Amino acid sequence: MLKRILKWVSLLILSVMLLTMAIYFYTHSDTKIADDTKTVYITKDQNSFKLYRNGAPFKIRGASGHHYLNSLSEIGANTIRVYDSISEALLDEAHQNNLAVIIDIPLPKYNKEYNFYSDEKKTNELKDSIKTVVNKYKKHPALLFWNLGNELDYPLVFRKNAFINTFNELIDMIHKEDPNHPVGTCLIPSRTQTLSIHLHSPQLDVIGFNAFGNLKMIKPLMKKIAIVTNVLPYYISEYGSNGPWEETMTPWLVPIEQTSTKKAEQYVELYNANILKDEASLGDLAFFWGQKQEHTHTWFSVFDEDGRKSQVFYSLKSLWGAPKNENDWPPQIKYMLIDNQGANDTLIYSANEIKTAKIIMESPLDTTYQFKWEVFNEGWNYNQTENERQPKKLSIRIIEKKANSLTFNIPDKEGPFRIFAYVYDGKGNFATANIPFYVLKK
Repeated sequence: MLKRILKWVSLLILSVMLLTMAIYFYTHSDTKIADDTKTVYITKDQNSFKLYRNGAPFKIRGASGHHYLNSLSEIGANTIRVYDSISEALLDEAHQNNLAVIIDIPLPKYNKEYNFYSDEKKTNELKDSIKTVVNKYKKHPALLFWNLGNELDYPLVFRKNAFINTFNELIDMIHKEDPNHPVGTCLIPSRTQTLSIHLHSPQLDVIGFNAFGNLKMIKPLMKKIAIVTNVLPYYISEYGSNGPWEETMTPWLVPIEQTSTKKAEQYVELYNANILKDEASLGDLAFFWGQKQEHTHTWFSVFDEDGRKSQVFYSLKSLWGAPKNENDWPPQIKYMLIDNQGANDTLIYSANEIKTAKIIMESPLDTTYQFKWEVFNEGWNYNQTENERQPKKLSIRIIEKKANSLTFNIPDKEGPFRIFAYVYDGKGNFATANIPFYVLKK
């Protein structure tokens, strides 16, 4: 009986929220009036939004990161999203390479247990610091728009709370300080967050979706929102191969990473199935243009630490209109094995066992390829909301090393590990694969 009552109460609250939204947007104008005197603005024609920059239509096409801007521009991109490394020099470099910049403004995530936004002193300091950043960079010709917060866990509530009030005050402040550029934020595709942000922060100009494997849910989600209200413009602020949270887990709960070859195929599949024909979106950004640690140092990295290019680079180049030339592409890895078993097998070994790891290539082995092997402690306590440090690399005893295989001693230590293989060609490219395994010490 109690469950039925709670269910009806929840439905009632949701109905009231939807009605409130409908009333709000019915009594307000259908869309914000475009001001073509602004540097960047968004127009709406019936159900279609269009982004303008310097008086001309602008479709976002690019990536997120802050390195290799020249290479990004050369393969057909026009935009870079910068998270926390903004500087005058970076904006100048982007402008020199004809790249517009979406500048992230970091915000503390909303947390019911520790509410940063209920502390007036801290929120005032936050407002002052953001105001300084906006006034410092608002006149730079590379600026496209401001992105206020990333994956903030925007709450679904009936009445605005301290977080939402502060968030809206920040939007209004940025609009006042810089009327020439839109203000957006980025969300993980979520029915509750998307609904709540339309209800409580309609003064936002644009929403970015960090989508990955959830790309397919964005258009249906926005169609549902449109049933009850005018939707905000959106773009794809992050997409790429499946994230660690989306992949198959080992029995000791670490994700299995695809080869760099397979990840490049996923980029292409996602783009063709969900981005190419999405006329409602203002554009899209691939993730990640550079090298970063996110569960592993290879998971999302389009480049390695020495600037070599992965197959994702060439896949994006092809998707953005360049002729496809597979002779330029990195080595193609089919899969990786340890003693003829793959990552989906339960690879649990005893300390000091001798094992052989092997890379199987898509085509006959090229004798010009160079192979490199490394073993790392597993980043076991992975938390996607925190910045990560690369786990410790181990010194292992090598028994025998051939072109595409390594016979080695399993570490003399209990716990989770991961062995990486890298394949280099002579053209500045790399391919990579890895396998997680677990060691038991008697």
